[in-house]
Amino acid sequence: MLYTESQKQEHIEEILGLLYQIALRDSRIPIVLPSKEFTEEAALAVRAYQEAYGLPVTGEIDDATWESIVDTYHRLMDAAEPLILFPAGEFLLREGDGGELVRLVQVLYNLAANRYGNLPEIAVTGKYDSATADAVRVLQRIAALPETGAMDRDTWNRLAALINRMPLEL
Repeated sequence: MLYTESQKQEHIEEILGLLYQIALRDSRIPIVLPSKEFTEEAALAVRAYQEAYGLPVTGEIDDATWESIVDTYHRLMDAAEPLILFPAGEFLLREGDGGELVRLVQVLYNLAANRYGNLPEIAVTGKYDSATADAVRVLQRIAALPETGAMDRDTWNRLAALINRMPLEL
């Protein structure tokens, strides 16, 4: 059976999706959005991955690199723990909401924004305004979540994971 161009594109998108998730958790790997094309940016991310994980640095995805990316992805996903501060029960913050929980989200978001340059800072007002919703959409886009602008459990867990990976400053 022949390997079609469509299958090749699916495989590229699949492995770049795993590498994207690894890069969100490992600052040694540049973040490259998954696509069906293997770009020079993707090759740079693969080279950084290969160097960080002790593989021959070729910028190409051979069998050893593929297996290593898959194994690393599963290891990181299995080890991920959400921040325990998440409210119990059904939880959704969206534009128009307000209060201390919104203030907490804004403070935590800004902690992440100060560390990760691709997240915009927002004002800590305790009001879930359009700027907060827009910033949450950026986080959701980076985390490959639906871009609703609402802070739901999945978005919270991605934000918490970013904060959990930050070094403690004394």
